[in-house]
Amino acid sequence: MRILLAGDSWGIGVFKTQDSIYGPTGEGIHTLLEAQGHTVINISKGGGSNYLMIDRLNGDWGPTGRCLFGAEPNLKIDIDFNNIDYIIFLQTDIFRERHYYDKQYPTDTDTNWKVLEQVFVDGLIHYDSINHIINDYFQNFYKDLNNIGIKHNKKILMIGGWSQLHPSVIQYSNLVPIVVSATKLLIPEVEQDGYLSDPEWFSQLDKEKLFMEKFGNEFKQLAIYNADKLNLIYKNWEEVHPPIQGYQCIVDKLLPYLAKKV
Repeated sequence: MRILLAGDSWGIGVFKTQDSIYGPTGEGIHTLLEAQGHTVINISKGGGSNYLMIDRLNGDWGPTGRCLFGAEPNLKIDIDFNNIDYIIFLQTDIFRERHYYDKQYPTDTDTNWKVLEQVFVDGLIHYDSINHIINDYFQNFYKDLNNIGIKHNKKILMIGGWSQLHPSVIQYSNLVPIVVSATKLLIPEVEQDGYLSDPEWFSQLDKEKLFMEKFGNEFKQLAIYNADKLNLIYKNWEEVHPPIQGYQCIVDKLLPYLAKKV
């Protein structure tokens, strides 16, 4: 099969610190699929968002305004959908579209801390609840992703990676949920997955007075769930990406579908 892989750093694969440098090892879902005889085109981007992948699937690798991070027009890969059998989509955190990288503290020398743009944060209080924010996001995101599948007559195999899949995914004809939550699949002790996983959001939003006044109770519960999840992730993986054995478990869930004819 000829496969198009789209995601964030989970689509890049295994990350390790080697010679004091942290980065990808080159192993991941793509290499495991290639070992099975499949051909893989990988358009994933570390730190990327769901809509960054939608932009790339639509051929838009430059700035579109839908994402603050990840535009790379010089790295554009031209995709011939006539030569693609399946799209595999690794879903990530739903706030990623509106983040940029900056210093965590003024004295820091690096800019590796994710920060949500203030205008986005201010706009959140116009929603009735965090659940309303989540539902509105997925109504738009799944519709737009499904339209890509319809346009190119391709099924999109959905993996809940850094964010679990939303139950509404089953309403879309070209989206096929394969793994609702890869984290829960790989670490059974995880009781609650979610749609917000980047810990920076919780640190930042906790300091937003209007946001906490409106959503405080709901948000604090999400923060507890996410902290529990992250603790188990660090305990089991020692960082935020699965080891190669974890990616193999995800691939094992994909293989029965890839064996089918489109």
